[in-house]
Amino acid sequence: MKTGSQRHQRVARELQRRIGLWFAQGGGGDRFRAVTLTRVEMSPDLRSARFFFALETGAADTPESIEQALAASQGLIRREIGRGWTLRYVPEIRFAYDRELESVRRVDALLRTLKPPQT
Repeated sequence: MKTGSQRHQRVARELQRRIGLWFAQGGGGDRFRAVTLTRVEMSPDLRSARFFFALETGAADTPESIEQALAASQGLIRREIGRGWTLRYVPEIRFAYDRELESVRRVDALLRTLKPPQT
């Protein structure tokens, strides 16, 4: 999805902020409290959004089960997006696990195992 214009970026940031806060406050149930939205990509017409998420370290659920739960809760999440929103359309939403953060965590763990050079 294209993320070029400032409007796309503003809308994406606002969606990320609103839904992330809603998750943190227990929206959608306790299961989503371990979910962190890492980024949102909008379509050029702002009619669809793809939310990328990560899980807190040590979360009880797997990324696949959370992705399925998020997909099942799309109606509830879209209703939350539409509440007080000034866009002409509430975007269709999809969720994807952000594997980049997992890679960063793995590299960080490897770097921590290295011993500093002795001088």
